[in-house]
Amino acid sequence: MEEKISLREYLYSLRFYILFISVLFIGSIALGYMGFLSDVFSEPLEWIQQLSENIKDFTQSYPLWIIFLAFFTVIFLNNSFTCFLDIILGPLIGIFPMFSAFINGGLLGWFAQEEGLIIFLAIVPHGIFELPAFLLSASIGLRLGREVLKRKGERHLKKELKNGLRFFLVLVLPLLLIAAFIESVLIVAAIYFGLA
Repeated sequence: MEEKISLREYLYSLRFYILFISVLFIGSIALGYMGFLSDVFSEPLEWIQQLSENIKDFTQSYPLWIIFLAFFTVIFLNNSFTCFLDIILGPLIGIFPMFSAFINGGLLGWFAQEEGLIIFLAIVPHGIFELPAFLLSASIGLRLGREVLKRKGERHLKKELKNGLRFFLVLVLPLLLIAAFIESVLIVAAIYFGLA
């Protein structure tokens, strides 16, 4: 019978992957802030601005509780899907979790350069839950990607995938649920008080 690894043990086993992904993420924030990734992100800005205008129209047509539910659902599903992809694509495309961390960090840094460092304060309330969930998912994907590279006799991909998905369900999803709730409350509050 297969012995279940505790969440604490599993988290400890991810420590080097978490460190690597965190350094990559922070490094890409710095690159984005220094403007090295401006060409990558400046074109999608027009699309984001158009989306923002469409959202303003939506928020003027519906009651706040519907707006809250819509934002909560979209934010939670989007973040959950992104984190799930980091895990699932780790063994298939080993560099995907690193690419994901690099792009997200770079986007955050670039956005801070465009809008000012105040953006970091704006993401703190939900970011303290969302960022760890994202970094953990990328770390799991990286670990699974490394597992694929092992020799056949040393490889335990099925067991590692099972542990990774269990960890995703028990820790990552609850963190994303809390983050989506906080972010949606802040968005609705900003709309209510005319800040958005």
